[in-house]
Amino acid sequence: MSQIIKLDQHITNLIAAGEVIERVSSVVKELVENSVDAGASKITISLIDSGITEITVSDNGIGMTPQEAKLSIERHATSKIKTEDDLYKIATLGFRGEALASIVAVSNFRMKTSTDGERGFMFTVRGGEFISEATIAHPKGTEITVRNLFFNTPARLQTLSSPNVELSYTLDYVSKMALGNPHIAFRVINNGKTILQTSGSGYPLETIHEIYGLTVSKAMIPIINNDGFFEISGFVSNLNISRASKNDLNIIVNGRAIRNQKVMNAIINAYKNLLPIGRYPICLLNIKVDYSLVDVNIHPAKLEIRFTEEERLYKLITETITSALDGSRLIVNLDNSQEDNEYDDWFYEESSNEEDMGEIVETDEKEEIINIEELLTKVVDENNNDSFLQEEVTIQKFSFVEEDEVVTINETQKLPRMDYIGQLFGTYILAQGDDYFYLIDQHAAMERIMYEKIINEFKKDYKLTYELLIPVNLEFSISEASLINEKLKEIADLGVKIEYFGGGSFILREVPTWVIRGAEKEYVEEMIVNIINNKKLEKYEFLDSLAKKLACKKSIKANEYISSLEVSYLLNDLAKCKQPYTCPHGRPVIVSYSKYEIEKWFKRVM
Repeated sequence: MSQIIKLDQHITNLIAAGEVIERVSSVVKELVENSVDAGASKITISLIDSGITEITVSDNGIGMTPQEAKLSIERHATSKIKTEDDLYKIATLGFRGEALASIVAVSNFRMKTSTDGERGFMFTVRGGEFISEATIAHPKGTEITVRNLFFNTPARLQTLSSPNVELSYTLDYVSKMALGNPHIAFRVINNGKTILQTSGSGYPLETIHEIYGLTVSKAMIPIINNDGFFEISGFVSNLNISRASKNDLNIIVNGRAIRNQKVMNAIINAYKNLLPIGRYPICLLNIKVDYSLVDVNIHPAKLEIRFTEEERLYKLITETITSALDGSRLIVNLDNSQEDNEYDDWFYEESSNEEDMGEIVETDEKEEIINIEELLTKVVDENNNDSFLQEEVTIQKFSFVEEDEVVTINETQKLPRMDYIGQLFGTYILAQGDDYFYLIDQHAAMERIMYEKIINEFKKDYKLTYELLIPVNLEFSISEASLINEKLKEIADLGVKIEYFGGGSFILREVPTWVIRGAEKEYVEEMIVNIINNKKLEKYEFLDSLAKKLACKKSIKANEYISSLEVSYLLNDLAKCKQPYTCPHGRPVIVSYSKYEIEKWFKRVM
């Protein structure tokens, strides 16, 4: 006798609910998306005990007839798609027809709806069982109330977090939807208190202001681009604002808040060398694309999305944000302090095992890396104009320029006009400009200068090599040697020629021209270790890492006093840099205080 049976509808709904409805924010998400699809311009989310006790979502959308309302809670009942072809060009947020059925299966459910604003319809359901229906007066739109979520699935109920955590998940989702749909007015109420509200003005920057506050909105840089396939727009933060979490990388595709690791990586890559390790920008990235070029039918939660031209999109995002940052002054203003928004990251919780995109900040002056005392002998032309440490310098705690030796950096597109004042602690250059006081970290500034010079040399001489007069012997373990033999092509692509000599031995015969004489062995050994440890080596990636180390070793250290002439060279070379605002590791080069803020310190202004 067969043991296979067909499950009844109630059981299948409970199973579906386990995939779609995970917590309070899951309910809010599904109901809000239905409201958006219904053409609502106002959506209110009212919670009791952060939604654990009760969730109510109301809108002013088109509403439903009694027949449509009762059918909407049936599994796989939807108005969004009708044919197989519709699955490949989904233009709505919802389409599966599973959400309401799943919610109904695990809660006490009530719906009120009207299509004309006069005669309405109401019905109640408990755990999937129909209880009552009635004709009522109701404004145009729909109101759904969900009480006692997971009352009939105690195991799932126990997995809910504290009210504050559940509320943070809901606020995070609603914030993202508000940012992606600035024409819709959102309001979140918890226990009778409004905790989030947007105007629905249609202006994204105003919505950013309403969600993040004035400080963040003032720090945003607009972005816009179109390559014929993708149209992107939005805002990215300058260097005054950053977060310890990727959660504020708000990605919206055709009005849908989504997560996509490739898109996040594109945003992060644009800030490479601009923010310290573990810091991320705030971003609102709106992506518009033909519905046929994206696939949202990956998971019932509809958070994951795939693009047909993913690499093309990655390039467009990175280039657009990079260009916007390059065209903006990114001096850190210390008038405003930033606070991290450190709530749990529900939106990316399934991607916790993702590869860390950052790299370890290597600024320790005692760090044991390639032994290169005569650094940049080939890479950078060390003439007198490029050296900042040629003069004897009198060590003092604080130095001021004499009246006849005023050092000025004229205003450029990148840097404002700055007049040199003095030096603080042998570490910081003091300068002033129009209504601003500047502090420049001399080590970070020179590190940026040297890094860009080295990178430029790398790019010019990337494939140029020279043969060693005396070959160098390299020794590895037998197991390492086996891996090295598999990676010989990758090694050769970096301009290094080695030959297997047997056992764990290799002979180094050829290296790039910019490698420091006498440092060939250290450089090649480090490179090979990176390769055999399966570190990804895209074009110039290893060279970039090496350039950072070389620049750090060559730069002025803290507590080294320099003359006004050397300051002049330093500031003018800094002004010529492509990105003068941070060192290669993302630490700020320049910070500023406004004249107004300083006068506040001394109570000259209020």
